[in-house]
Amino acid sequence: MPELTYFDIAFKPLDATDDVSSFHSTEQELDDFLIEDALNNQTNRLSVTFLAYWNDDLVGYFTLINDSIVAEAVHESDREPTWEYRKYPAIKIARMARHRDSGDHGIGTIMLLRIFIIVLHVSQFTGCRIITVDSKPGAANWYRKKGFTLAQVKPREDTVPLYMDFHRFVSQEEERVLTSLHDF
Repeated sequence: MPELTYFDIAFKPLDATDDVSSFHSTEQELDDFLIEDALNNQTNRLSVTFLAYWNDDLVGYFTLINDSIVAEAVHESDREPTWEYRKYPAIKIARMARHRDSGDHGIGTIMLLRIFIIVLHVSQFTGCRIITVDSKPGAANWYRKKGFTLAQVKPREDTVPLYMDFHRFVSQEEERVLTSLHDF
């Protein structure tokens, strides 16, 4: 499988017609969630799961939920000085997995890009400055390479709490694009 681009992957929300029974990642817990719980949670408006397809093959999925993060868990440099509340509004990547047979062809990065697009859209309708994730320990460095920061909270044994100041990320990307256009 070649290195994929965003346009190679088709995304769709999970629905009752989707057969996800053959999905297998490297984490049984993530497989079980998709097969046993994702649709029920979505029906009950607890989470929303998106499926990622390449050439009609299910190569990954991610699940999003609303969240918040206590201000003290956010590094001082990421805090908004005018924010007077104890928590920042956030969207959490509750689950994200790629199929174990899909290899490392950028599928995780493409799913993260799709999440960014969703968060950008949602943030036009409701406050959402932060993206959070309680990463599996083996995936924490991947998230950190993508711009996530270790939250200033006591880590659990089974997860690593990370966040991204999405507002700052978007502002930096806008500046980068505007600078590139100026040089064009």
